[in-house]
Amino acid sequence: MYRHAAVLAVLILGAVVTPVAHSAAITTYGVGLKSCKSYLEARQDENGGAVPFVDWLSGYFSAVNKTSRHRNNFFGLADLSGALSALDGVCGARPGVAFAEAVGVLLMSGKPGPSAHSIEVTSYGSADKACGVYLDTREQRDSIYPDASAEFTHWLGGYLSGVNAMSLDTNNILGKAELSDAVSWLERYRSAHSVTTFGNAVDALVLAQQARYASQPASH
Repeated sequence: MYRHAAVLAVLILGAVVTPVAHSAAITTYGVGLKSCKSYLEARQDENGGAVPFVDWLSGYFSAVNKTSRHRNNFFGLADLSGALSALDGVCGARPGVAFAEAVGVLLMSGKPGPSAHSIEVTSYGSADKACGVYLDTREQRDSIYPDASAEFTHWLGGYLSGVNAMSLDTNNILGKAELSDAVSWLERYRSAHSVTTFGNAVDALVLAQQARYASQPASH
């Protein structure tokens, strides 16, 4: 399974950066489900063990900046290395909690960046890479490099988790679908839009999911 719904410390986050706080479980995808202990161990791995966490965090922060209606650069001029250092402390104090929960705690305590969307939204990691690059890595994955596309999958899991944490409209953007279903959707989309960026393709996925929700009849 690539997702899990849990009531995290991030529930309170809405009071900091959105007008309304979440009151229901928030679905997390991918690496965010791993424990803080796993993250701390990966940070000690000199062979790149922490890379999946960095990719996931890049996607998550990109979604926070894009989805928040009040901030477009929540951490101001701070970079990901600074956030990782801060997470070392948060996870060190709570090694048993999920990595996503520690990130939520960090966001709650972070100093907000510039006010909402007056400048371009800040994104991190794989967002600016062309879809053609992603498709190339998927082909490599099937032949010589089995993990070549993992960077994009981890980023996607983080981004969708960030959307769930921040959105006023949903806490489960994929509904009953799994992360693997989102990957399949993106492969079809990017085959026809190889010049667009990976981040824009993921935004198209989110918009498609939002449109699907809007078209469903209201439950009584």
